[in-house]
Amino acid sequence: MSASEKRQHPRKDVFSPVLIALEDQGYLTEAWDLSRGGARLGRPANWGGADGVGFKIYFLLDQETVITLAATLVRAGPDHLGVRFAPDQDERVQALMYEARFMEQGTG
Repeated sequence: MSASEKRQHPRKDVFSPVLIALEDQGYLTEAWDLSRGGARLGRPANWGGADGVGFKIYFLLDQETVITLAATLVRAGPDHLGVRFAPDQDERVQALMYEARFMEQGTG
């Protein structure tokens, strides 16, 4: 079964700056794609998180629109992080997916 067949939610290619807050560290990076279940983010050069670690992601959509979601790292690739959004954030995830309609697609 291919990875796309396993996906529970369709993905949308995007390009948006994000801030990952892991304990007392902050990592600036980009979101490369989104779904209702999670996201693929660029891997920060000095990333120190391990699979299963939880953190907050601040999607910096513009000066007035920042959407914060709790997430868990499910995969750390050489150039990206795969994250799953924590449960019980449906309203915020829905707001992010609405805003994603206006995000530039990147080449990530």
